Amino acid sequence: LGNIVAPLHFLAALPHSIAGGIVESVRSRSEVLGRNAELERQLLSMQGAMSRYEAILNENARLRELLESGAHLHHDILLAELLSTSTTPIEIVLDKGSLSGVRIGQAVIDATGLFGQVIETSAFTSRVLLITDPTHAVPVRVLRNDVRSIAAGDKRGRLALKDTSVTIDIVEGDRLVTSGLGDRFPADYPVGVVESVNRDPTEPFAEIVVRPYASLDTSRQVLVISAAAPPAALDQLGPPTDFDNWQGSRPP
Repeated sequence: LGNIVAPLHFLAALPHSIAGGIVESVRSRSEVLGRNAELERQLLSMQGAMSRYEAILNENARLRELLESGAHLHHDILLAELLSTSTTPIEIVLDKGSLSGVRIGQAVIDATGLFGQVIETSAFTSRVLLITDPTHAVPVRVLRNDVRSIAAGDKRGRLALKDTSVTIDIVEGDRLVTSGLGDRFPADYPVGVVESVNRDPTEPFAEIVVRPYASLDTSRQVLVISAAAPPAALDQLGPPTDFDNWQGSRPP
């Protein structure tokens, strides 16, 4: 009789077992989905942290390069960061002002070359006119032969040598530094490299285009230079400000 009744017990318990299995399956699936969502959230969080870490590493590298470029300069320097930019005129706003010692007329450089000059200050910020602005001009000299000229902005992110005779000894690849004339910029700061020279015999002046050394579109940190101390001679400067060894827009 027990053997005959046993299947009936199994049949009576079958709906409950099936329902329990379905509930357990649903619960397991819900837990798996929840766990997957949590893992995806953690993965995204780790990816974001990794991106920030890489950005911090890149920023530290830029800061180290920038400070090393100013370590050999015989002038007082002040590290500043860009707050905003403007295209008309071509200028930037720095996070340092008169309370930090920034004064109108001071030169501004980045890790690779002359960036611009301070044209306005407030207590906490300052405005810097970039060297590529058409209203900006800087006295320069050619490292190869000491030929002097004036480099002005040309609205295309480049510089142009103004009123330069067609007979002047300037060729493509010539490196230009500040000449120090006019007492506006300290001497021997890197400015740019001659990108093209166009001489028209019917014109009195050559068309000479210069590519700036400074990373005007990408630099976030710059150095504000005080010309209180006399500039060092070019041959006394070591890397990365040994301009004679420059091979392009960045120092070795």
